[in-house]
Amino acid sequence: MGRTLAEHAYLELRERIIDMRLPPGAALDEDALMRELGVGRTPMREAVKRLESDRMLTVYPRRGTIVSDVNIRDLRAISDARRVLEAFAARKAAEHVTDEDRAALRACLEDLSRAEVGSNEASMALDERIHRTVYAIMRNSYVEATLVQYFSLSQRMWNFVLSGLAPISGNVHEHAGLLRAILDGDPDKAARLAEEHVTHFEDLVRSAL
Repeated sequence: MGRTLAEHAYLELRERIIDMRLPPGAALDEDALMRELGVGRTPMREAVKRLESDRMLTVYPRRGTIVSDVNIRDLRAISDARRVLEAFAARKAAEHVTDEDRAALRACLEDLSRAEVGSNEASMALDERIHRTVYAIMRNSYVEATLVQYFSLSQRMWNFVLSGLAPISGNVHEHAGLLRAILDGDPDKAARLAEEHVTHFEDLVRSAL
């Protein structure tokens, strides 16, 4: 089944907010975006409501809709939530991994081995793919939805400070150990490595401030 117009609008706007095409503090021109995305008023309003719930948009009764600020003070809270949830996801993935899952994990490992050093854009895309693969293997759609929300907030924060970051390929390559722990069915190691990865991400962002 194809995605609905509301889902289309939501995903497109979320991507633009995350990658800073819609920067913090920008006013949302809903009419222009409706024409550009080919959606009507109702799908646009549904998308805006979801993004407001995701803390990416702020709706003011008389001012309109504004792209939410990136507040670095939120980094600790976001990281604390991700440490718990990412560790849980990695643990469950290691417990539930199937032969089909192992093929997907090995594909991620192969891509890691070929990853271009120094390309932050490519590293971020691969990082997201690996996280999404682990979330899918966990097989808990409720936790997955929450993880995606927090991961998106982290991506946005990452993009906000990206100009001050050295190449992040080393941070992404930390996933090799995590992927192998899941492949080996080692829940404790997988959870520990997932938690450490989030902490290293937090430290990396702080170092760029």
